[in-house]
Amino acid sequence: MTRALTTLLSLAAADALGAATEFKSPERIRAEYGETFTDYQPGSVFGFAPGEATDDSQMVAATLLGYGRREGLNGVRTALREWLAAGPPDVGILTRSALGAGTLDGGVRAWQASAYNSAGNGGLMRIAAVWIAGFRGAELARESAGVTALTHADPRCVYASVFLTAWLEALDGGQAYGAAAESALKLTDDFDARAALLDAGIFGVDTREAHTAFRDRERGARAEVRARVRAGLGGHLTSQSGYVLDTLEAAVRHAGADTWMGCVQPAVLLGDDSDTVACVVGAIAGARGLAVPPGLLPALRLGHSWPGWERRWPCTEHLPGVVTGAQRP
Repeated sequence: MTRALTTLLSLAAADALGAATEFKSPERIRAEYGETFTDYQPGSVFGFAPGEATDDSQMVAATLLGYGRREGLNGVRTALREWLAAGPPDVGILTRSALGAGTLDGGVRAWQASAYNSAGNGGLMRIAAVWIAGFRGAELARESAGVTALTHADPRCVYASVFLTAWLEALDGGQAYGAAAESALKLTDDFDARAALLDAGIFGVDTREAHTAFRDRERGARAEVRARVRAGLGGHLTSQSGYVLDTLEAAVRHAGADTWMGCVQPAVLLGDDSDTVACVVGAIAGARGLAVPPGLLPALRLGHSWPGWERRWPCTEHLPGVVTGAQRP
């Protein structure tokens, strides 16, 4: 419970730091903020105030509120739709389309409408919620696949999420950074996400074509996830774009530093989709047990109101209840 809560606060604080630099170039960031970035700053393109976390952390919290309904994936989907209906300022196109469908297979249908090309990071950025809610082992992998596919059904997105939550579990269990990643990659290679999505009712009779597309692409998706994780472990970074594998690789590269700020600050300073990369880095740093600088916690808020959460609420006061309510009985 303690590690789950600290991980949630960690990813939200990292997200809030990245909010000011999102979609900006490294050159502009350094000109505007200087060579270091260790406190919340103004300048968010979506109007988030200093200390407010973005849609990334909001969707993590909404997912946890969904688990509190005790309705499985349908409860998560309902909670995410309530968040979307409240008009958050920063929502990805695929997320909006998938949740707008109002069905469990909305993510599959949105992926199909993209001609099976869309593989954004909107599932990866919120998937730590599944581990925070207390899923472990094989159930963690199955649930991670299902929660991701609610909005992002491309196998690259699904297997990236399966890897990340397995990695969080291994890191929390005390494995070293690289060894934990290799352990999570083995689980990812062995996991049958397509079967999990069929069992969950996300693939069905009406989405046979998408099921075939997933089947034809999943072996390659596993290989791409493996390659990007190992590239990140080796210090490589392709970009901080919104493409799911770019985000994953960047997070792997950044999150191995010795301190929380050493992990998060490079993601913030590189800009582009910095809030999402920082959010994923924050989740990894939290699972490792790295402490958020205490000065960042009092001002931390989520930058939107929706059923179950008010924008003015301090995260340190209200997220503990969200985590408790989401825990598996």
